[in-house]
Amino acid sequence: MELDRRAHIRGRVICPDIRGLGWSEGSGGGYTFERLARDLVELMDRLGVHRARVIGRDWGLVVGYRACLNWPERFGQFVALAGVHPWTVDGVRPAVFTRPWHVYTLAALGRSRSLQATLAARSLRAWRHHGRFSDAEAAVYLARMRTPGAHAATIDFNRNVVLHEIPHFARHYRMIRLRVPTLHLNGASDPLSEGVPNSYRDYADDMRLELIPECGHFVPEEQPQWLADRLLTFLD
Repeated sequence: MELDRRAHIRGRVICPDIRGLGWSEGSGGGYTFERLARDLVELMDRLGVHRARVIGRDWGLVVGYRACLNWPERFGQFVALAGVHPWTVDGVRPAVFTRPWHVYTLAALGRSRSLQATLAARSLRAWRHHGRFSDAEAAVYLARMRTPGAHAATIDFNRNVVLHEIPHFARHYRMIRLRVPTLHLNGASDPLSEGVPNSYRDYADDMRLELIPECGHFVPEEQPQWLADRLLTFLD
């Protein structure tokens, strides 16, 4: 992939893992959106970064939204990739709740390691539209999912989403306003895209929702050049 030469001089890039996922060790709790967003801000404080532009994909998207809603003065711009926005319940379509059925399954039965592994492998296949993950690429994802920290984090995270976060936003979305300029990008063939409404327009100062052609849920892997070009344009 050839990136615009401007990309490497734009600024410092920091790529943290979400608590309990990737190469982080995780913890015995703290998997609410509020706590995960606070992790991000506390990391910025530790690194001496007062203000940043943030990009979050999938669960990183919800962390980014919560951080921008809670601390808008800390973020200049936000790019959300592959997920729903906080006002989805306003104008929601059934597909938003039926397509990610694995979230509910993991919340209820996630203690089964074999179930977690099976659903993770299935998601890598079913939620990608353009291209396929090689066996080696899939092995990197799945190896991290099999660690004790990721296993426990997956249980806590999905249960928190089902039991607390969805009910919370369903009750309070009218009182939430986004002040940070935001670009929300979903793959046109992402299973979630069909049900994400345009209701955000009533609750955000400067936000747009765009669909990426020939793309499923794994935006950076499926359309890297398209994404790089769009990010450079938006973040310029």
